Amino acid sequence: MSATPNGRARPRANAEEIIKATRRRTRAASSRRRALMGEPADGPITDGALAVAPAVEPIEAPPVPEAPEPKVTPKARPQRRREPAVAPDPIALPKPAFVSAMLALVAAGILGLLLLNTVINENAFQLQEMRQEQTVLNQTEESLTNELAQLNAPGNLQAAADEMGMEEPEEISFLHLPDGTTVNVRSGGE
Repeated sequence: MSATPNGRARPRANAEEIIKATRRRTRAASSRRRALMGEPADGPITDGALAVAPAVEPIEAPPVPEAPEPKVTPKARPQRRREPAVAPDPIALPKPAFVSAMLALVAAGILGLLLLNTVINENAFQLQEMRQEQTVLNQTEESLTNELAQLNAPGNLQAAADEMGMEEPEEISFLHLPDGTTVNVRSGGE
């Protein structure tokens, strides 16, 4: 372990772990490059019959003698560096003409909805008045129909005829048009 400027102990890196991490990064970068280029992930890279990049077998690194594991105490944790905060990009404010145009559009929409609502309510009131008027007219028609039926009743017709001084004839004459003959019938159906 080596000491840092602030007096804390820094653990040593394991050489095997560094090599493994480097290989993993290399394989990941190679597979990303192949994916971007549209090349197959396995096998050598070829251009027709010509091998552009031959297949490479990984070579084992010689074993590195293991160093004893350093004991890390909770106080000896390395502190992470904090990156300085970057100021956000300035926000471009909308131009006053655009804002006023949007406000005018919203105001026109609200006024249009208000006008539409007023017209619909006015028509609803007119419809309600017309329905009430129709109900009254239907009742008047029904009462007039009943009165007409009573006046057309045979007993009422006889009483009205008697009031006017009309008398029932003794004989009723019917004229047959095709030959011009007359038929006399006694009244009362006899």
